[in-house]
Amino acid sequence: MSARNRLISGSLTAVFIICAVNLAVCFALFWFIAAPYLGERLTVNGTHIAARYFLLGGFIAFVLTGCGAMWILSLTVRHVAAPMKKLKRAAQEIRDGNLDYELVVTGHDEFTELGLGFEQMRIRLKDSMHLQRKAEDSRLAMMASITHDLKTPITSIMGYADGILDGVADTPDKLYEYAAVIRKKARSLQLLADDLSLLSRLENAQLPLDRFDTDMGEFAAELLYEFSAECPGLAPESSLPPGLKVSVDREKMARVLYNLFQNSVKYKKPEQSVPILRLSLAQNGSDALLTVSDEGIGIARNDLGNVFEQFYRADTSRGQSSGSGLGLSIARELVQLHGGKIWIVNNHGGGISVNIALPLVML
Repeated sequence: MSARNRLISGSLTAVFIICAVNLAVCFALFWFIAAPYLGERLTVNGTHIAARYFLLGGFIAFVLTGCGAMWILSLTVRHVAAPMKKLKRAAQEIRDGNLDYELVVTGHDEFTELGLGFEQMRIRLKDSMHLQRKAEDSRLAMMASITHDLKTPITSIMGYADGILDGVADTPDKLYEYAAVIRKKARSLQLLADDLSLLSRLENAQLPLDRFDTDMGEFAAELLYEFSAECPGLAPESSLPPGLKVSVDREKMARVLYNLFQNSVKYKKPEQSVPILRLSLAQNGSDALLTVSDEGIGIARNDLGNVFEQFYRADTSRGQSSGSGLGLSIARELVQLHGGKIWIVNNHGGGISVNIALPLVML
């Protein structure tokens, strides 16, 4: 029953009871007091009876009416004022920043619905504030990471540039060496800027895909061959059967695989003279499953859930501090943009396996 109908029915019930009680009192007064004066005595003593007993009955009826009015007022307070008081208290708590204050409501009327709506608003506001604080923490962490990644190469560039200006590089070979270091550090800054720009476009859904139906085995084999040519001594192993076609942006997917190849080489074990890199491809249901494996230093189990986060530092997960911490984050965004999934598992014999599942093109 709604609060309006409940209040009306309660008031009508109260009025009915008051009228019934008043009639009963008047009838009782007449029956027990006025009845003996019926007939001649009623005529003789009519003024006396009216002045004495009916005035008493009116006073009693007035008292009962007042009690009834108080009853009706209590109904109003219970069904209207009490819920409003709870809402006011909850609003004050939220105003003061206490989003943990829970508004407890019971019943099935409009005030209950209003209270439940208010409580849902509080929960959403609390979740929104939590996400905002988390985003702010991430932003601060990102700024600290960017500052760190900028400071190191800039310091090196300034140091080698000062060496050239001060005449420390006094031979052509030394001058070439200094210039090569400056170029290398400047290149790392350019890569960081490119990664930040790409990640921003990915997060803002401003990166279109130029898709083509591609044989994943042939595509991965081609990239592996090119990467091996850039890494002397690397002898990768591969099992890449043809025939598994996916719809991908070749340039962007190549960036994903190159990043994984570079990580396998970068994070090899210190005692390994040649890094191990294995590439395999198989059909998994309606997906093409590409796996990039190595036998490097691996990733701590507690860190597996964090390596795809932006600026997650490699020194806490893979024992080194090189890299911007954006590579795997970009890889995840690009794979998901293709409608795929990417995840990492530790190998039993050491190292990791990065799995990429992409939807097959249905012919």
